[in-house]
Amino acid sequence: MKSYLIVLSGFLAIGLNAARADLDLTPTVQVRPMERVPMTYVVFHDGPKEITYQPPHGWTIDGSHNSAALSIPDHPQARAFIQTAARVRIASFDDKAQKLFEANPALLQLPRGAKDVKITGVDINPLIVDSHPTLEVQMTYSFFGQSCAKSILLVNRNGAEVSFTLDTLAPDFQALHSQFRGSVFSMENL
Repeated sequence: MKSYLIVLSGFLAIGLNAARADLDLTPTVQVRPMERVPMTYVVFHDGPKEITYQPPHGWTIDGSHNSAALSIPDHPQARAFIQTAARVRIASFDDKAQKLFEANPALLQLPRGAKDVKITGVDINPLIVDSHPTLEVQMTYSFFGQSCAKSILLVNRNGAEVSFTLDTLAPDFQALHSQFRGSVFSMENL
């Protein structure tokens, strides 16, 4: 109980810091001329600083201040998002955070009516995004008879997190997760 209160107080402290984030995820699509094939990428803004991101090939992006949504071709039931000020804010990515997710699957923002929820993995720093630590939670669940899988990759931007979320049918998860995670490496100046 004591460790839960410590983590919860960390949530509250971080909630105050998250308000300072000026990260605007309204995407501006730009094309960088290359030798033979122009490279398309997206620019977000953090105050005057430009943050660049290259979505997976063929995926389109749209969004507003706090959230960018990616459309995935040939997968109408799959959803991917990049979001700021996620509902789950963590002071540090450590074993306490991992246990909190495992004990509270409601924090994973599953759709109402999700059943048979199983957390299949919680990884601390599965990748480093532009020198920021990360925490990834993967899960499976059933929704209206469909087997689904979801991942949430949280990037700690010094108290204001960015989440990369993929939610899809279970058979499509591995391929789409690999593409989405690969695109996270393209994020610069985060």
